[in-house]
Amino acid sequence: MRWRHPPVYRPLVDLSTMEERHIIVTYRLDRSTIHELCAQLEPDLMSAIRNPTGIPHLVQVLSVLHFLESGSFQTTVAIASGMSQPMFSNVLSRVLSALLKHMHSYIVFPQVEDLPTVKGDFYALGHIPNIIGAIDGTHVALVPPVGVNGCTETGIATI
Repeated sequence: MRWRHPPVYRPLVDLSTMEERHIIVTYRLDRSTIHELCAQLEPDLMSAIRNPTGIPHLVQVLSVLHFLESGSFQTTVAIASGMSQPMFSNVLSRVLSALLKHMHSYIVFPQVEDLPTVKGDFYALGHIPNIIGAIDGTHVALVPPVGVNGCTETGIATI
């Protein structure tokens, strides 16, 4: 009779050996924030595990952060993290569910009564009118939908 041993996961990434700048570029968070996030998500990740994967919580969180940062495919991030694509898909689902539970701690939308002040503060920063929020300075190329001829002076697309 053969005994089935649980899989042993050998992490491919060690934050302690990485330079801080490389961590920020790869995961969009600094070392201490990543450790705080892992500590906050650990109870949710522990309770979500029905079949232990042997993958440390830090590796699960890092692989999901890398996936979100890179916009890459699950297979690519899974290989870079040292796991199969189906396993990464499972990890992605669990980590995102845990993050959603804590979303209110990190994402705050302005209240309606605060909008004039928020718009004024953003206008003072960049002289762009009607801005009510920003996300980490990431630039995203926007392509108008097929059939859109142009924009009006107010910035509303016309068809």
